[in-house]
Amino acid sequence: MATVEAWLEEGRTHQQAGRLMEAEAAYRRALDLSPQHAETLHLLGLVAYRQHHLPEALTYLHAAIEQQGSSPVYWFNLGVVLQKAGRSHEAVTAYEKAIALNSRYAEAHGNLGNVLREVGELSRAVSAYQQALALNPAHADTHNNLGVARKEQGHAKDAVECYKRAIDLKPTHAEAYNNLGLALMEIGTLHDAIAAFQQALAIMPAYQTARYNLGMAFSWAGDETKACRCLEQVARARHDHGKPVAESVVYRSRIKHDAEQIHYLLDHQRLSDAQRPYWEALQRLHERLNGDPSPGNRLVIDPQELTDVAPSFNRILVFEPPSRLEHGALNPALDAEAVETRYHAKRPEVTFIDGLLHDVALAALRRFCREATIWKKDYENGYSGAFLGDGFASPLLFQIAEELRVTFPRIFKHYRLTQAWAFKHDSARRGLNIHADAAAVNVNFWITEDEANMNPATGGLVVYDKEAPSDWNFKEYNSDRNKPKIMSWLTEVGAQAINIPYRANRAVVFNSDLFHETDDITFKDDYVSRRINITLLYGYRGQA
Repeated sequence: MATVEAWLEEGRTHQQAGRLMEAEAAYRRALDLSPQHAETLHLLGLVAYRQHHLPEALTYLHAAIEQQGSSPVYWFNLGVVLQKAGRSHEAVTAYEKAIALNSRYAEAHGNLGNVLREVGELSRAVSAYQQALALNPAHADTHNNLGVARKEQGHAKDAVECYKRAIDLKPTHAEAYNNLGLALMEIGTLHDAIAAFQQALAIMPAYQTARYNLGMAFSWAGDETKACRCLEQVARARHDHGKPVAESVVYRSRIKHDAEQIHYLLDHQRLSDAQRPYWEALQRLHERLNGDPSPGNRLVIDPQELTDVAPSFNRILVFEPPSRLEHGALNPALDAEAVETRYHAKRPEVTFIDGLLHDVALAALRRFCREATIWKKDYENGYSGAFLGDGFASPLLFQIAEELRVTFPRIFKHYRLTQAWAFKHDSARRGLNIHADAAAVNVNFWITEDEANMNPATGGLVVYDKEAPSDWNFKEYNSDRNKPKIMSWLTEVGAQAINIPYRANRAVVFNSDLFHETDDITFKDDYVSRRINITLLYGYRGQA
């Protein structure tokens, strides 16, 4: 008759070979023989974790600890699963328990650092990484992670040394090269940053994060051609791959937008009749989803039902980024001194600029936003987004961003463009919820014609005149789930709302630490009337 240990040995063999179902079966046979056997419960927890059954994994690991709470490995693995489940504070407790039981548990110190960094406790994270390195100074990943924490603390030069140490220990550490490039960008050594990103890509050619960052480094260096080429490659890898559609959920707003856009492109001869069956399939799906009584914008769907509308998910059918304008993109009549004075007259800083762009630039952006099939980011409120890495990058956009820096130096100082995106809004749904952005200066401008806006008193932006608390991390001030917390805090500090109504070619420029949200939207419900806003972020939060 097989013993518990025999079944465990058989299970471990299967587990090491990746045969998880067979491993689970063997462990269950062991559990039948000894229902409270700690190691059996522990191993069942690990198998459940590898099968992505996190609640089951937690149940087994807690049971194992109940039987043998003195095992640091059990506490460590409980921390791993809790961290994966998003229960970060409980994961901290589990890792700390593992360390209390074995103070030389280097991996537990390292993982404790990771979860502390996730929750924004950077000083404690740095201390945990340093403890891990004291025990295992040759661990490249920990040097890399320490670098990330130091950079987030604002110590980019220290981060550079951490990344270089990780690379010395592991010359093929692509992530460390990518992180090194980001830190070098921050301290202004662009040539070395570009070389670091290129080395990351030499090690891992499909590393799209490094390619994206290389594109941003080229943009900072003034080489818009190379920047746009990198960012287009990222966009095509994400959205123009032609792979079978695997999505199991769909947004009603996406299908509505795409049906409207493809109809517009067919009408304007920007797509051939070969795409008409695609548009007809979008129309049918739009009508079916409209008739679905389920609440919300996001619906579960059989991926097979998306086969006929696959280009919405795996193709960029139209993509002609607007070129630079020889005589400038900004309106030459702008009074830069007056704008800068208004901006700094208010604390915290906020103002708006009417007539931002030259007419030619405004028309080119409108055309690009209406024609390019790059709108692949979906949001519950019904707006569709396109970021720099989704196809929104263009020579004209980079020209606008740089001309703003040069024209208004008292606002933008030495800050560089760190992110940009555009949102198209569904007129039948709500706009963006309240949030703040991780940057120094935020520029938000609107390009849809005024005739589309049915209520000139609204449709713009609401900015609150209190900066987000410095100890709140990005997840706290940029999460829809935290809206009650944000609103409660704004009430507590007596924040006043500044309502800036919608106007075409109006830009709102403000301290990016300020909470803001889209005002009520009442736009005509047709494709060309969709409210389009473009956001440019400059610098980093807390940057002087």
